[in-house]
Amino acid sequence: MLKKDFTASMRLQERVKRRRGAESTADLYRAVRNRLLCYSGKECVMVKDVTVSLVAGFMEWLHAEGLRVNTVNSYISNLRAMYNRCLRESNSRCPADYPFYGLKLRREETEKRSVPVVAMGALAGMELPEGTGLSVAADLALFSFTACGMPFVDLVHLTRENIRDGKLLSYRRRKTGTLIELELTEGMKRLMGKYANAHSVYLFPVLRESSTYADYKRLLRQYNASLKVIGVRLGLQEKFTSYTIRHTWASAAYRQHVDISVISQALGHTSEKMTRTYLARLDPMEISAANKRVSGHVDELLLKRA
Repeated sequence: MLKKDFTASMRLQERVKRRRGAESTADLYRAVRNRLLCYSGKECVMVKDVTVSLVAGFMEWLHAEGLRVNTVNSYISNLRAMYNRCLRESNSRCPADYPFYGLKLRREETEKRSVPVVAMGALAGMELPEGTGLSVAADLALFSFTACGMPFVDLVHLTRENIRDGKLLSYRRRKTGTLIELELTEGMKRLMGKYANAHSVYLFPVLRESSTYADYKRLLRQYNASLKVIGVRLGLQEKFTSYTIRHTWASAAYRQHVDISVISQALGHTSEKMTRTYLARLDPMEISAANKRVSGHVDELLLKRA
């Protein structure tokens, strides 16, 4: 076991993740491998090379490279996951000098990721040239917000099959597989109608059916670039990104005293660590009621558009 090529195992695990559609995890695995090889100065790292001192030195090197605490934590956490999987696949016992023994990864408090909910109302009232990148980005951001902070990856992959009886939006989080159902608001319907295209399977045809993961990542970069411009025009001090919209909905719901279990269900979280509470599936109408309390004003502004 000690002679096993850990680098080869890391490559194999990356390929497995890609085959399963976990592209973002696969990208992270690749980044960890490349960083580890760069740090070690070797073409391959053997299992026996992964020691307590190597892990400690690797962490220190990552910090010296300018990576943030949470990024370093992510790299080390995934390195540990790949090492553990390598052991399991080799039917090997955990070594007495386990390289991650006693390791504690403490998260750093990140900068505020939400914006005032009134900013979403201001966005709904912005006049942007139709058909431009900014206009499309604004509409996608508004749909995301009024759909309980729907992640961009789920939004751009919505199809007509995700609409039930013309009034219920039902989809599974691509990241976790969690089922989310909520009532379509009139504003959401208006945005869907605006982008309806009989030649596309998607409700918002910004991706082609043949698009690759690289195409998706390129689209996400363009979307965030447009949101950055919109944020400046709105006079926001905070960063305005696809992730900001999700945080904004959650923060606004919390301030509206929406029960955490409802927020959890609406966001599609799957663990107590993520939401502090994990209860049985809630009725879609309960989530819809929470959504109306948070984004109802923005939805009304959408209906007033010319």
